[in-house]
Amino acid sequence: MNIDKNTVNILLDMVKKDTIPAIGCTEPVAVAYASSIARKHLEGHIEHITVNVSLSIFKNGKSVMIPNTKEWGLDLAAALGAICGDPEDGLCIFKNINQEDIDRAHKMILKNAVRVSWALNTPDVYVEIIMKSADSTVEVVLKNSHDHIEAIRVNGELIYEDKIDNKEQTTTGFLENFSFKELREICEKVDINELSFIEDGIRMNKMAAEQGLKSKKGLGWGASLLILQKQGKLSADASQKARILTAAGADIRMGGGDCPIMTSAGSGNQGLGVILPIVVVAEEREIEKEKLYRAIFYAHIINKFVKQYTGKLSALCGCAIAAGVGASAAIAWMLGGDDNQIAGAVQNMMANLTGMLCDGAKETCALKLSTSAGEAVLAAYLACENVIAKANTGILGGTVEETIKNLGILCNKGLSTTNEVIVGIMS
Repeated sequence: MNIDKNTVNILLDMVKKDTIPAIGCTEPVAVAYASSIARKHLEGHIEHITVNVSLSIFKNGKSVMIPNTKEWGLDLAAALGAICGDPEDGLCIFKNINQEDIDRAHKMILKNAVRVSWALNTPDVYVEIIMKSADSTVEVVLKNSHDHIEAIRVNGELIYEDKIDNKEQTTTGFLENFSFKELREICEKVDINELSFIEDGIRMNKMAAEQGLKSKKGLGWGASLLILQKQGKLSADASQKARILTAAGADIRMGGGDCPIMTSAGSGNQGLGVILPIVVVAEEREIEKEKLYRAIFYAHIINKFVKQYTGKLSALCGCAIAAGVGASAAIAWMLGGDDNQIAGAVQNMMANLTGMLCDGAKETCALKLSTSAGEAVLAAYLACENVIAKANTGILGGTVEETIKNLGILCNKGLSTTNEVIVGIMS
C-alpha cells in the first residue's frame, strides 16, 4: 500500500478518536452518558428509566465499581447520569458525584423507577435509554462507541441523528488493509509533533498506577505485589514492574477511584495495558522519548487493528489479545527488533493468552491485566532473542496477520454464544 501523508493522517485521527480520558469503567460510563443526554431533553420529573444494553455492556457493567460511590450496577449508573451527569463531561461523567446524588439515585431505584435488560443481536457497544415523565418520553440510542449518540427522539419525533456513514465505515475497515510492517513504517514516519497526546497518556496512567499503589482500592493487587517484591519474594525486572504498575492502575479504576485513565481503542484497562509496560521497559533501558512515543502510538494502532477482527468488546479478554499484543509488538520494535521479531512477539502472546476469557469488568481485572502486561514484556524479550512460537500450530497462522484473522474467527464464530452463557451464569 502507498503510505502517503493522507494515509498517515487517517490512522492518526483513528487512534486519537479512541485515545481519550475516562473516569471509571467505560460500560457504566456509556449508560450514564446516554442517560444524561435523555435527561437534558426530558420535560418534567423523571418517572421511569428503561435501560436496554448489549450483552457486552451488561457483562462489563454489572459488577464494576462506579467512581465516587463504592457501589456498582447499571441501574445506579443510569440514575446518576440522569441526576447529576453533565453530557459535556463525556467519558468523565462520574467525576462530580456526591453523597446527595447517590441518595437520590437510591430512592429512584427503590421505587423501581429504573429497569435494566440486555438484548441479543446488537452491536458490541449498544445502549438504549427510554426516559419518561408525565409530560414527555425521550429515547436515546448510543451505538458503536462509548460516547457516540446515534439518535435522540422526543415524544416519538427524531430530533437528532448521527449514524456512522459509509465513509466512516470505510475508514475503520481501512485498517485491515495494512500489514504489521506497513503499520510499523507509519509509526516511524508520523510527525513527532502530532504525538503530544501520547505524553498525556503516559502522565495520566502512571499517576493512576501510583495512586493505586497508595490507596489499595479494589483488590489492592498491585500494592500487594509490590510488598512481595520488597520482601524479595518477587523479582524486580521489567516484567514484574509492568505487572505491578498495570495491576495498580486497574485496582484504582475497577475499585471506584476517580482518577482519569487514558484509554486505548475506547478502553481504560487497555489504555493501561498498552502504555505502562512500554514505559517500564523504556525507563529501564533508557530509551529516548521520541522512540517511546512512537512505540506507544504503534501499540495503540495494533490494539485497534486486532479489534477490527475480534470486535470492540468480545468474549476474550481485550487486555490479553489486543492491548497486550500491541504492547509486546511495540516493545520488540523499541528494543530494535526486526519485522520478524515484532511479529514473533505477537505470535508468542497469541500462543500464550488467547484463551483468557472476559467474564465482565470487576476488581479481578487487575489480575488479568497484570498477567497480560508481564507476559507482553517477556514475549517481546524472547522474540528479540528469536525464541518464537512455531507458525501454523493451534490458532497461529503462517503470518501474524493470519493469526489475527484466525483470532477473529474464533471470537465471532467459535465463541459467538459465550457472552450469553457468561451473563446467564452472572445472573
